This record gives sequence, structure tokens and C-alpha cells, in this order.
Amino acid sequence: MKFKQILLTACLLLMIWPCLAMAKEEPIIYTVKDGDTLWDISQRFIKDPYYWPSLWSNNPDIGNPHLIYPGQKLRIHDGRIEIIPVGEELSDEAGASILIPDEVRMIATFGGAQSFIGPKEADNLGYLADAIDGRVLITEDDTVFLEMTDLEAVAPGDVYELITVGGKVFHPISDKLMGYQTIQLGTVKITEITPTVAVAQVTDALREIKRGAKVRPFRVIPDQIPRKLADMVVHGYILSDDIGKIAMGQWEVILLDIGEESGLEVGHELDLYRKREATEIAKEARTTPLVLPEIDLGDAIVLEVRHGFAEALIIRTTFLPIFRGDQVRTKTN
Repeated sequence: MKFKQILLTACLLLMIWPCLAMAKEEPIIYTVKDGDTLWDISQRFIKDPYYWPSLWSNNPDIGNPHLIYPGQKLRIHDGRIEIIPVGEELSDEAGASILIPDEVRMIATFGGAQSFIGPKEADNLGYLADAIDGRVLITEDDTVFLEMTDLEAVAPGDVYELITVGGKVFHPISDKLMGYQTIQLGTVKITEITPTVAVAQVTDALREIKRGAKVRPFRVIPDQIPRKLADMVVHGYILSDDIGKIAMGQWEVILLDIGEESGLEVGHELDLYRKREATEIAKEARTTPLVLPEIDLGDAIVLEVRHGFAEALIIRTTFLPIFRGDQVRTKTN
């Protein structure tokens, strides 16, 4: 009798299991918008930016994974994405959610920014003065002692970033000192405040940490941020990339000479461009300057904004490299 009950229960589970699976996996219908790529869609919906090669190979009608077309519809399940053929009716999508594109126009930040520091902030940094033993290198979970410029403003539980201040960054046009490159070493969390120093524990060690490392407040940059258009056009210049390379490309962080004082905000989309110069032959044949169309270099999105500068992620490039002195412009409504 007991065996029959077990067998009956197993048969019932086999009958209802497909229904349970279908109920659990209700797809989302997403309409592709201008600027979407298979890379950021994969990152956005299934948390795997490397899913797109599989999606691309299974859809040979897509010639370029970075040029999927606005208006295309995607059926997004838990763990996979399907491209809905043009003309396929969606009325039978039982339980599917129709997603408004503006709700999720997000971009992955790939670790964010914070690789630059302005002159004023650089003059007011604390530093790692000592550790509890004589080791030269300091690592995760070690206790350290910090000398701070304003110890009264520090409290237990605060998180600070350990950095090395690197080379100077000058404006490519005015040659003004804009600040310094920084290298992230790790993070510390304040555990105690004494009359002379802040006691902290190293919570993350990205590189070798030594005494003398500079300390600045840690600012969390989310893994994804929403894209948005600006209310007004703001122009600026590219000062550098985040590690000081000469040429810059897609998915690299760039430093800009415009900041919060100009109305720039995190998530603002940017045009990257270069002014096109007329040839010497054309100049000789004219009495007035010839104004030519700008050279399109790509697009970027703002990751971090402070006073006087910002950092942005290049999300699209053309066939040309991007250099210091190239220009940016906010996209507007």
C-alpha cells in the first residue's frame, strides 16, 4: 500500500512539474532601443556580459552584435535571451511582462571610476602612518593607524580608500594643472578613534599596501547606472584615460574637464568628437574659413561627477583612436 502511494505521488509530480516550471519562467518582452548592444543587454538582464557570443551565433541574421536594431523584440527568460522574429505575434505570451525600455536603460560600469584626484583634495588627504607589527607589506584584515587631516570628522564604521597619488594631469589646451592620477590600493574600515589617530582594519587589498599610502573617503559606484539625456548642451575636453595611456578605446574610463558646476550628472550620455580641419589645398583656394563636419569618435556615459572634473565610460567607438584633447558634448532632449 505504501509503495502504491509513493508511486502515485511520483506520477502526480511528473504531471504537474512542467506546469510549475512554466509558471516559474515567465519571460519579459523587451524592445531594443537606440544604443543597446548584446553585451549590455546580457549584462543587464542575466548578469553575464559574456553571454552575447552564444546569442549572436544562434542568430546568424545579426551581422554585428553591436548593431542590433531599435524596434527588435527580445524574449528574456531566467538565464537566456531569445530574439523574436519580425512579424511574430506576441498575443500568446501568457504571463509575459512587456518592459518599457526607458525603465531599464542601464549601462554596466565594469568597476566604476575614481582614478583621479583634484589638487585641493590631494592637499587634504590623510595617510596610513603605521601597522601593529614591523612587516613592510600590509594586507587584508591587518590593523592599521591613520593620521587624518580632520580627525573629528571620522567615525567608527566609516570606509576609506587607500591610494597612491601618481603623475600630474594637465589640461590639453590651457596646460593648467587639473589634478593627479591615482592608483587604488584597497579599502579600510574605521574601528576606533583615539586622540591622535584613527584605528582601522584593511577590508580589501587590491595591490601592495605600505605605510605612507594616502587615504580618502570611499565612494561607492554602482555596478549599473541609468542612462539619461541632459537638459542643455555642455562641452568639454578629454584630459586622460584612467591609467594615462596615449590612445583610448571602448570600455575604457576617461577623465573630463567638466564637472557638477556645469550641470553634468551621473548617467548623462556624451558624444565624443574631433573637429575636422580643411586640407591645405582647400584653405589656399578660399578667403573665408571652411567649416567641415565633425569627426565622430563614439559615445560615452558619465560614471562619476565632482567639482571641476568627471569620469566617463566609453561605450562606443568608431575606427579611430581617441586622444587627449578630443572633445565631448552632452546629448540632449
